[in-house]
Amino acid sequence: MMKEFKTPLKTLACPNCHRYFIVKAGKLICKHCDFVFDANQYGFFDFVFDQNVSEVDTTTEEYVEIQELNGARVYNEYLKPFLLQEPSNRILDVGCGVGIIISMLIKDGYDAYGIDLPSLAKFWVKLGNDSQHFFCGDATQLPFPDNFFDVVFSLGVIEHIGTKIGHCTLSDNYLEARQQYANEILRVTKPGGRILISCPNKSFPIDVQHGPRDRLSPESKIRSYICEKTGMNIHRTLGRYHLLSYAETKKLFCDKGGARYFEALPLKGYFSFGRFKSGFLKTFTKLTTIYINNLPRFLRSSFLNPYVLVQIKK
Repeated sequence: MMKEFKTPLKTLACPNCHRYFIVKAGKLICKHCDFVFDANQYGFFDFVFDQNVSEVDTTTEEYVEIQELNGARVYNEYLKPFLLQEPSNRILDVGCGVGIIISMLIKDGYDAYGIDLPSLAKFWVKLGNDSQHFFCGDATQLPFPDNFFDVVFSLGVIEHIGTKIGHCTLSDNYLEARQQYANEILRVTKPGGRILISCPNKSFPIDVQHGPRDRLSPESKIRSYICEKTGMNIHRTLGRYHLLSYAETKKLFCDKGGARYFEALPLKGYFSFGRFKSGFLKTFTKLTTIYINNLPRFLRSSFLNPYVLVQIKK
């Protein structure tokens, strides 16, 4: 049975024209564009236009368990202190995954919302996520009004924007898709609002979060072998690749997007070093922890930082 739709209309806007909806027979209707949006079989409204985006499914039951555990830790150790640095109330997580962070934000009194691909809805309903705060959508076409959120998170998402199946093979128009993603996040953020973006650093040659290929990538036997044996994806640091550098992220949000402030943040508290707890990488756990937690400020945006973690202000 579908859940009754009770979300205030002021919370949502047409992802095409950004105007407000009217409600008719439980559906959201944009009178300007004539688009009609309905809840899916799980009771969450679906705002995705592109069928190819709707079919992307990158979440597994195993990954859901990891997100549940790591999401709570990241919220308590990193995001909550980050939020308390400046006054904030209304928050959006673009690419919220199973939604643990949003649920914790709501519990702490924030007006928080999460958006992710339709494939996440089946996990949301299992976890009891509120359909008034979780929506299926495309990160490049957000169903929210202009200048609406105090803070927008998008963690581990940007490197998958503009890929063919949500992994690492880039589409021909990936640069345009990424610029649209940056523009949309900036659009829904209030003037003076904060944006938090993260992904592995393209300028750093080792990535332990992503494999060297997906089913559309040409096979690289050497890279695949190294990754299988060590857990390290040795990748290119220049040219066409799905990861982004600090410079490329700044270009999207500031040089082309118009954001006024860009700061490389410290990594301490952000990582759990889960991939360093077994196998080849376990040997380097202590050294890696010390290195990441004590990286000097002047090196944060350099090729010596394994991760892009930035605060952007509109």
